[in-house]
Amino acid sequence: MGVLQNNPVVEDIAWALAFGTISDGTTISGRAQGYTATSATTGKAIRATTYTPQGANAQRSVSSSNAADSSAGTGAQQITINYLDASVALHSEIVTMNGTTAVNTVGTNYAFIENMIVSQVGTQGGGNTGAISLFTATAGGGTAWASIAASDGMTFYAHHYVPAGVSCYLLSMTCGGTIVAGQTNLNHSGNPTSTNSPQLQIGMTLVHLAGSSFDHDFEVPLALPGPDLVWLVERPTAATASTAVAGFEYVQG
Repeated sequence: MGVLQNNPVVEDIAWALAFGTISDGTTISGRAQGYTATSATTGKAIRATTYTPQGANAQRSVSSSNAADSSAGTGAQQITINYLDASVALHSEIVTMNGTTAVNTVGTNYAFIENMIVSQVGTQGGGNTGAISLFTATAGGGTAWASIAASDGMTFYAHHYVPAGVSCYLLSMTCGGTIVAGQTNLNHSGNPTSTNSPQLQIGMTLVHLAGSSFDHDFEVPLALPGPDLVWLVERPTAATASTAVAGFEYVQG
């Protein structure tokens, strides 16, 4: 009998390895971290820029707001896009930048974005000079649905897609705020391709003070069978301008 997507189970990793739930040879580890500006007491996903999952496969395009982000420029020369298709299978593509001129992706099956990372630069230790945007259509058409903020080097989305056919084990999470205190919730939606799955909290609510952070290790890791999407949401205690920061660590296999 399968585990319901909206009812995550608690499972010890040692037991999972012993009984073959995850393979010792294919287990990977990862971290999802992000930040977001807040100015209200409503819940807000912790992502540095706006993210709008598409859900359907299509070819996309990428461009920068600055000409320095190009194959011979001083900024971002290449980016790596880790994405999932409409079957929630994981893929990766390296795109060579061409400044403000949009470059089409080779992949025609972009549906969801795990992250985008600057993987080659023109100045040692540098990053992307402009904002790098992923567009819904080719040749820079449509709208930007994921982006790397200028100089960030990566998307900084505190979310993780669990691909179909694997299980993800959440190990720890951290949260904080630069100016305002708040609470951070770990949420998931089940299969991201479903339009009827509710957003549900898993784990516990972490509360942090203003100008500080709080860490929590799951004594018994939370297991999420794929396909699934898990992300962090901040609820500030005051409508004062602040920046919330948070992340979580996991192993998957």
